[in-house]
Amino acid sequence: MFQFSARLAVLACHLTALSLSAAVIYSNNSPLDDSFTNPLNFSQGQAIGSTGWYYNNVRHSGVVGISSSLPYAGNGSVYFQSPSGAGKADIEYLPGAVNIGGNYLAGASLGVFADFQSFSYQWYRNSSSTVGAHLHPVLRVLLDADGNLATVGDRGGLVFERVYNGGTVPTDAWIADTINASTYLWNFGLGIGFAANINATPYAYDATLAEWQAYFPNAVILGFSAGVGSGWNGVFSGAVDAISWTIGGQSSTFNFEGAPAPEIPEPGTWLLTAAGAALLHVRRRG
Repeated sequence: MFQFSARLAVLACHLTALSLSAAVIYSNNSPLDDSFTNPLNFSQGQAIGSTGWYYNNVRHSGVVGISSSLPYAGNGSVYFQSPSGAGKADIEYLPGAVNIGGNYLAGASLGVFADFQSFSYQWYRNSSSTVGAHLHPVLRVLLDADGNLATVGDRGGLVFERVYNGGTVPTDAWIADTINASTYLWNFGLGIGFAANINATPYAYDATLAEWQAYFPNAVILGFSAGVGSGWNGVFSGAVDAISWTIGGQSSTFNFEGAPAPEIPEPGTWLLTAAGAALLHVRRRG
């Protein structure tokens, strides 16, 4: 009985370790870096394998890709570049995604917004960036305000930026941010316009996650998004990694890495394989 209980305890420890470990999302290219861009003025996207992640909303020559340019916890991260104020690029996790004219939209939900507890990420701003000193790659939770996925006019999201939470934006360093119930977020879409003021203050950027959850009690989560650009005046380069969220006590964490190069058999392996095939051929003829 003791041995059985001990084995259960060991198994529980292994399961806990697996649940806390990050899922690795590899680049599409192997071993080269991804660099998805689109010079046009309408958004385009690209699936990252079958992972549920997408390069998305890319327009006006914005660039996004899992790249070795700014590695974080391994050999890569998600690299962004915006060459002008019009440039835009995101990476998004979208359940049940559907392709609409080359860009992707969520076709399912990850759960109810009321159960959303926190999300976090690591971000990097390169000192070569010329955009405003307060700008860095943002993190967003994507929502459907009324919970009815058949109506799309109330879709949108909530955005985290350090500037509205009293933080500075260092350069040439990886910075960690965690968003929880007391963090200020601002909105786009959701059927209430851009940067709506939902609380009693005269300021539109000081509603907490908890206030947004109370304001949209029926909302569901459509995914998560990190990105740069769209109205940023200047050039930007930077990256994100280690994106994580917790919904109803269940956490998901993702680490982005360059895909390993395909293994090439040693010359001796090729010879053994050829010899084996020849021997099999002789036996069949005999």
